[in-house]
Amino acid sequence: MKNVLLYFLFFSIGHGALAEEAYEVTAKAWSALGRKDWNAAVAHADRALKTWGAQARQTNSRLKGYASAKDAKKYSNLNEVGTCLMLKGDALRQKGDVKGANAAYQLLLDEYTYAQVWDPKGWFWKPAEAARKNLVKLKTSSISFKLKVAKRHFTNEQLKLPGKKGICLTMRKAGEKGSAEGNLPRLKKVNPYWSYSWGWDQVANQPPNVEFVPMAWGAWSVDGLGKGLQKSVVPYIESGKVKRFFGFNEPDKREQANMSYQNALKYWPQLESLNVPLCSPACANPEGINDNSVQGVRGTWMKDFMEEADRRGYRVDYTGVHWYGGTHVQHFKEKMRRIYEKYGRRPILITEFAPADWEARNLAQNRHKSHMVLAFMKEVLPWLERQDWVAGYAWFSFGINEAIGHTSALYDKNGDLTACGRYYQSINTQNPDGDQSIGE
Repeated sequence: MKNVLLYFLFFSIGHGALAEEAYEVTAKAWSALGRKDWNAAVAHADRALKTWGAQARQTNSRLKGYASAKDAKKYSNLNEVGTCLMLKGDALRQKGDVKGANAAYQLLLDEYTYAQVWDPKGWFWKPAEAARKNLVKLKTSSISFKLKVAKRHFTNEQLKLPGKKGICLTMRKAGEKGSAEGNLPRLKKVNPYWSYSWGWDQVANQPPNVEFVPMAWGAWSVDGLGKGLQKSVVPYIESGKVKRFFGFNEPDKREQANMSYQNALKYWPQLESLNVPLCSPACANPEGINDNSVQGVRGTWMKDFMEEADRRGYRVDYTGVHWYGGTHVQHFKEKMRRIYEKYGRRPILITEFAPADWEARNLAQNRHKSHMVLAFMKEVLPWLERQDWVAGYAWFSFGINEAIGHTSALYDKNGDLTACGRYYQSINTQNPDGDQSIGE
């Protein structure tokens, strides 16, 4: 008789005759959250996960997307487990357990993505979307005051470059225009703390006191990007030589990386997996405002990318900025501040900037005369050195014979420093004002 009774109890519990249904446990979790009984809400959620989690995970893996409203109720266990994980994350967040809340939200996003919740008003909403938004809130709420970093993964010290002043110069093969052979001497002349060359290959004879920052200039296949990173970047990260990484170069410009923001987002998790501080794509138009600094590029590429990256909970540690405007100092400062505020108060990296006249068709037509550019530098560079939300900057040296930017050149036709080049050379961390006596 005893064995029969045990069998009956086992059979009944296994078929829901005596056990609670998943929706009942979810209701208890909702109720506990409403009472601000965070521990009870977590306990109910954990019970749902333990009881129905495996089955719900299998259901989720079979789905290719969210079920339609008429079919959503068929997946009740998935719906309830997903809801309970969201409630667990909310409870832990209210308790101040950021790590636990992140884990709960991330588990929901990873394994119970297609859970839905029925609302009495007659529509379904998605716990995973709520979890994604809460992850973003958690990350932005943990902003460090000193550098205003919108992500928690790296310390202020890890995000700091060895110094703010950098330089961008191509390092092509011997015999090619812009070769490493020709540009390494130029690099050394301006005494930068860091440099990049619009690519990820290490530069032979790079000065040991100048940090090289690799970049994914563009990407056209997941496999290709992955193989390139594995071969040319990962070994140097593992050795400690590479300490940060730059995202795509002017993807909003047809002549440059020319990618949609959706494509850039598709590749972004591969860049995140490098596990070093990561700079956003640097757009020709970083603000979405069509002023005279955006090379004629229109659109909201950067805004769309950053908003969607935040919505998905992707990690972007710096905001990359390009600027090619006039010599109006206040306009430059105001624009940099707006960009910083616009994208989550992440530290900005101005990886290309210099005054340029996009209407000039010959040298004489350039309205930004060399003395005006030098005066601009003498005000702007010391200011950049003193802003704790500016992680770094790299002047773009136009060629001395380029109509649109020759007055911003750091080097003359012989490779010697111009007045602007000498002033750029004079700037360092100990002397943020540089040598203000330098003139033409």
